[in-house]
Amino acid sequence: MEQMNTISTDNYESDLFNSKKYAKGNIEDDLIKREMHHAVRNMVSRLPDDQKEVVILRHYSGFSFKEIAKITNISINTALGRMR
Repeated sequence: MEQMNTISTDNYESDLFNSKKYAKGNIEDDLIKREMHHAVRNMVSRLPDDQKEVVILRHYSGFSFKEIAKITNISINTALGRMR
């Protein structure tokens, strides 16, 4: 049987392989994240094209509303309105 690495103090012992503190992510968290990403992509795909464009530029490309207005040749208020 393989020995597992642990950290011990006088009153505490922790298994490094099972500690959430050291884990990059577990299967359940990964599955939830994938499901949420799929749901968000699905909702974005249902938006009208003008709203979809603003959402993608804002949330996926990180542009400011001023930049979005310039890129799409619309006013900042229109960009903000499409985001709603």
